[in-house]
Amino acid sequence: MIATQEAFLDDRWAELYRESRPLIYRTAALMVGSAEAEEVVQDAFERAMRKPDFFEDVREPVGWLRRVAARQALGRLRRRRIWERLRFRLGPTEDAEPWEKTELAIALRGLEPRDRVVLVLRYYQDATYDEIATSLGVAVSSVGPLLTRARAKVREALA
Repeated sequence: MIATQEAFLDDRWAELYRESRPLIYRTAALMVGSAEAEEVVQDAFERAMRKPDFFEDVREPVGWLRRVAARQALGRLRRRRIWERLRFRLGPTEDAEPWEKTELAIALRGLEPRDRVVLVLRYYQDATYDEIATSLGVAVSSVGPLLTRARAKVREALA
């Protein structure tokens, strides 16, 4: 019985990973760059797998993983804030992915971590204001002003 239950859980984890990994990875890559995106994905799945009753307790596993990945990315961005500012001034590196060299990607790298995360969640992930608020740990009423300021900063950077 236990072996059958473990196989069932393994299948559920494999299916969840197969279905959600590309989306979570692309989102993380927009937030922290492709070099760290896989680590963010793995950290999110590791955290999920540590929850013994994950599939029973979590109603929307992909949404849960997206929130955890956003928080992981935000933490990484905050920790490397000084490096990001220096990297932005230097421009994209030689080994950067082609999309990382676009004007929009460069403008996103120049944003404060919270601004970058709120834009990626809203416009890349189509996250609702409630989901964004939960991911960032802010009030729902704060999401609109955060988006407005972040969009203005991107427009300014692209002008």
